[in-house]
Amino acid sequence: MNLIKQVLENTTTGSKIAPQKILERYCCMGCRKEVWVKEFTITIGPLKGQTDIAKIGCDCELIAKVKQEQRVAKKERTRFIFEENSLINQSLRDATFENFERGEFVQAYQKARKYVENFDSKNPRNLFFQGSFGTGKSHLSVSIAKELTKKGYTTIFISTPKLLTKIRGTYNKSSEFGEEQIIRTLTNADLVVFDDIGAEGDISGWGMQKIFEVIDQRAGKSSVFTTNLSSSDFESTRDLNRIFSRMMMNSEPIIMNGTDYRRRQFMKGSRDYA
Repeated sequence: MNLIKQVLENTTTGSKIAPQKILERYCCMGCRKEVWVKEFTITIGPLKGQTDIAKIGCDCELIAKVKQEQRVAKKERTRFIFEENSLINQSLRDATFENFERGEFVQAYQKARKYVENFDSKNPRNLFFQGSFGTGKSHLSVSIAKELTKKGYTTIFISTPKLLTKIRGTYNKSSEFGEEQIIRTLTNADLVVFDDIGAEGDISGWGMQKIFEVIDQRAGKSSVFTTNLSSSDFESTRDLNRIFSRMMMNSEPIIMNGTDYRRRQFMKGSRDYA
């Protein structure tokens, strides 16, 4: 682009270059400016002697190209944020909507899909997956995060036991990150999935208080929660009750009680070899 500008500037300063040929003239529908399409011969640099075509008069195409590059850069940035900050169990790395086995959970699958379709960072809504072990709650949740990342939203999927481990690690003087930095990253994301709440083992104390703090910091933003705990479990202690109250704010509950996914796979394999 700089080379073309230099050549065209030479035209107006009287430099001896090959004549330019006007190929077309039209009015840009975007900025309403007159555009000249010119063919010219390059007189300097490694491309000297070659012909090129330039549009003179408006920058609409250049601006559109820059905006497209910015959109691509934003998608790459959101993907990096997801991969850099998410704490995902290895078994969920390849989880997507496409490889989710719906079985008895067709309705849960449809609600998760609809949540992605209707997602609006300016109109936050939460999802609350509750049910027995191995029914696909985490699979659907990580699928939601991945699809929203593709749409340009910043998302983080985090196992709450691993989150607490990571925060504890910041208390070490040699830690690369500080607690405030972790919490700020979670607070700023468009969507955070808090996976496996209640699997920490503690039903009260520092862990529960820290989870409440992080969830509370995200008030006014979209979150997805998964848990194996029942509603009565959350009422067993004050700390759990506070967390449950926060999770249920502006949340759509999705109950997924059923056969453990791994057991279903095992039974399926058994039938195949029967």
